[in-house]
Amino acid sequence: MSRAVITLALVLCVISTGASLLAQDKASLRGSRASVNKAYQEAMDNDLSFLSSEKEVRRFVRLGILVKLESSRTYEVDEYVSFPYVRPEVKLFVERFSSQHLSACGEKVVVTSGTRPKNRQPPNASKRSVHPAGMSVDFRVLTSAKCRRWTENTLLTMEERGVIDATRERRPPHYHVPVFLHRYAEYVASRNGSRTHRVKRGDTLSRIAVLYKTSVKSLMKANNLSSSRIRIGQTLRIQ
Repeated sequence: MSRAVITLALVLCVISTGASLLAQDKASLRGSRASVNKAYQEAMDNDLSFLSSEKEVRRFVRLGILVKLESSRTYEVDEYVSFPYVRPEVKLFVERFSSQHLSACGEKVVVTSGTRPKNRQPPNASKRSVHPAGMSVDFRVLTSAKCRRWTENTLLTMEERGVIDATRERRPPHYHVPVFLHRYAEYVASRNGSRTHRVKRGDTLSRIAVLYKTSVKSLMKANNLSSSRIRIGQTLRIQ
């Protein structure tokens, strides 16, 4: 074999390998064990509680740690959702995403799952599912090809920015979206030109309001809080 042929073969091999690596690196919605572990680690890093029962979910709702998703102009909560509650940052994601979705597609987002306690997880759920932590939301895959393209391109863009991790599940067809709470809140704040405050030990809403020259009422409204209770590590938007 001539040197020229060998050189050409090596070049083609390099090109083929590079294309393969690019294909592997390209973001997708196929999901993987690494994706599950990434979301689980995010929950652990932020010291989120994994709720075991309906009683614990209700208690977190009373404390304001979980907030209710309610059907609105831009999204619907499926009637079969048993626990339409999520972390405030996840509700913010649903509100923003569904508003953009309606503008782009002319259709509402349909939420099919929020927080699910451990004793209500389906048999095929991963033991590292973050549904019991309240940091993920599922919504239906729509039949419109235009809507699917917009949805998946938007989710992939946000995934590349490190604020969510999205998977398109097949049985039943839905998008599973863990929201990385603090990163997402900071992302929204940066786009709105607003500030954020990460709650420290000893913080109260009144102290934070004085610090940023705002009011408790404004803080509660900006962060979808139903009470003045806050938790260490929580990211608050300041408007």
